[in-house]
Amino acid sequence: MPQKPKSNKRAADLSGIAFQRLRQAILTGELKEGDRVRESRLAAEWDIGVTPLREAVRRMAAIGYFILQPNRAPVVRKLSGDDIREIYALRELLECFALRRGWETIRPCDLKRLGALVEKANAAKTKNKRLQARFALDAELHQLWVSPEKTPWLASILERLLTCRPNLMKVLAAHATFVDEAFDEHRQILAALKKRDIDLAVERLGFHIQKSGSVLAELTERAPGGRPRGKPARNPL
Repeated sequence: MPQKPKSNKRAADLSGIAFQRLRQAILTGELKEGDRVRESRLAAEWDIGVTPLREAVRRMAAIGYFILQPNRAPVVRKLSGDDIREIYALRELLECFALRRGWETIRPCDLKRLGALVEKANAAKTKNKRLQARFALDAELHQLWVSPEKTPWLASILERLLTCRPNLMKVLAAHATFVDEAFDEHRQILAALKKRDIDLAVERLGFHIQKSGSVLAELTERAPGGRPRGKPARNPL
């Protein structure tokens, strides 16, 4: 079988790096909803190259992250409250299925690592460090029951759904009650897993995802530029 040329492999690697960098920028709020993506500027800032960055933008546009139009810079798609409700409804179905299917593969060391994140959040001295620790716990916890090696299709779908959400750090920083409640729900899920009570863990997980989606959708609709439930989006271009 002929080997793939090294130049093509390097281009694919750079495009993959650019894809991950773009996704992280959206997740953290470095790229905000409605922002235009200046590809040449980002390529220079990230030291990636314009061609792999453009390829990554096209890939992300194909799965819904960007809006593309001829002769215009790509725009980060803005999620509506209805978008968020749909995303979180899908997450509830798929994550609960994934947890029930794969919970026996969760190792004690995984639970111990997440328990350490809980303690780190409790011990944090500043609000910013506390938020960062809780955000890290959220990200790690929801990856715990998904195995790209054993369930690649499920992992791929959930990876996209986990990224398609508002800038959580911004939301969490502005709503302390939601932060505290979500953190307590994470601890309840972990406690059920440590007891090997899968029914309770799935029940707690479903409640947590459903509630988070509802709260985030309402906050999105109340934010400046948000739109009421069911109202169609304006074309940002």
